[in-house]
Parts: sequence; C-alpha cells; structure tokens
Amino acid sequence: MKVVFAGSFDPPTMGHLDVIERSANLFDEVHVVIAHNASKRGFFPVDVRKRLLEETIAAKGLKNVQTAICKGPIVDYAKANGCRALIRCVRSMADLPGEQLMASMNLRLSPSMETLLFVARREYVDISSSAVRELVAMGRLPAGVVPDAVQKELENRFGPLLQVNEML
Repeated sequence: MKVVFAGSFDPPTMGHLDVIERSANLFDEVHVVIAHNASKRGFFPVDVRKRLLEETIAAKGLKNVQTAICKGPIVDYAKANGCRALIRCVRSMADLPGEQLMASMNLRLSPSMETLLFVARREYVDISSSAVRELVAMGRLPAGVVPDAVQKELENRFGPLLQVNEML
C-alpha cells in the first residue's frame, strides 16, 4: 500500500524522521510531501526542505520513500499517485482536535482517503518545527532535535548553535 506523509517540514525534525521510518517499515511506498501553505512564510525555501528531506532519507537508506512538493490539496496528490491513506502524527491530546477536523475534511474531499494517526514516541513529543525555529533564533538547539543534514544547513545559515550538553 502507498501512503502520504505531508507537512511543511520547515525544518525537518527527528520527530518527522521517526514517522517516516516507521511508515517505511509498514507500507510499500511512502510519499513525503511538502505541502505549500500560502499563509505561511517559510523559514527555509521549499526546495531546500525537499533537499534536506532527501539527504536525510538517503542517509537512513530508506529505498521505499520519495519526496514531492504539492501546492494543492494533499488528497488530490494522494489520489493522483495511487496512495490510499494519509499519515499524520499526534504529539499530545492537544493535537487531536485539529487532526480530527483535517481528517474529516479530507474525507469530504475524497471519501475513500483514510487518515492514519501515529502517536509520537515519547522522546519526540516536545519537538516541533516551530520550536526549532524559535531556538535557532536564540542561537541554541539541543542535540538530537534535527537530523544531521538539517543541523549543518542551520549552522551554515545562522552560525554555530550552542548545544544543551555544551552548557553543562
């Protein structure tokens, strides 16, 4: 079965990578789709996010994962590419209402498109792209929050980032 894991991935985090790996172990083909959100100004350009995801996926040796960029509804991308389900992840109960509404709307747009929810692993519940962006703006980033390729890109753009374990 083919599935889609969509998001802004701005920037990709270890939480994203965990969901990608878990999906790759369960499904025949995983499409990691960078969704275009016109209401958000990107931290990284979409093409950079795609490259970072591709480098991270390649480093993990995930052969059944591909990346794409989508400007329209994700369900349209999924249908056009033969995908039967959308993968989403909840970090806490606070995420559930928004995910439920999104899943319901996606069913309205495509009645056969199911949404499968992954529960974030405990070590990733506090990691989000927005938290990474805030920390980078302060010149700090705890170790293990983003994949190596993303860490390098952040440091190339914003200079060295103080790691938490360096402060102890």
